[in-house]
Amino acid sequence: MRFLIAFFLLATPVMAAECPVPYSEFEENIPHIDMAACPDNKPDSEDGFCRLVMDGKRAYIYAFLYTDDEPCLFDTYSAKKIDYLMQK
Repeated sequence: MRFLIAFFLLATPVMAAECPVPYSEFEENIPHIDMAACPDNKPDSEDGFCRLVMDGKRAYIYAFLYTDDEPCLFDTYSAKKIDYLMQK
């Protein structure tokens, strides 16, 4: 799993010019949980969406922005796993 995450974060320069990680690649290769809303509403639902990835004791939020072609990864950050394990 960590290899795949590292692969996507180190996308080739050709991909980086357009989109570092298109959502279709992420969706297909990274086990994740769809989030109803992004933390702190960034981005808001009109501009994009977030996905939660659990990796051992760690959790990561992947934020995507809508583009003309397909959603594109624009931010990734660590999160407290406990914050997401106890939500209803």
